[in-house]
Amino acid sequence: MSEKNTNANQSGHVLIVDDHALVRKMVASSLIREGFNIVAVSSGTEAIETLQQPHTIACVLLDLSMPGMSGEEVIMQLAEQWPTLPIIVYSAHDESTVSHKLDYDSIVGYLQKPFDPQVLKNTLNDAMARRP
Repeated sequence: MSEKNTNANQSGHVLIVDDHALVRKMVASSLIREGFNIVAVSSGTEAIETLQQPHTIACVLLDLSMPGMSGEEVIMQLAEQWPTLPIIVYSAHDESTVSHKLDYDSIVGYLQKPFDPQVLKNTLNDAMARRP
């Protein structure tokens, strides 16, 4: 699912990585309403493949709990291949429970599900402002 909002005031796309179609759609819809450009995929493998394509991905929004390639495995590959790409992770678990998975410089934010759309927007704006 790739959505583009031509009125977006942010530069680049947010890559949403979540295996749950409903969550992906809700997060994407919320961000499109806020003017973000979105690329949404259902797995870590698709995320890596997407980043290898000619998109302008400005930030990754990643669910930690996915079948197949876990969120942590995705983070390791992203940190190795695209070390300056900001990553925001989210999970149903509180941050202290998953903190051992978050020890990467590229992780710039953590959201616990369910998260408020305004908090998501603010976190993304902060992450995108940090990009080199």
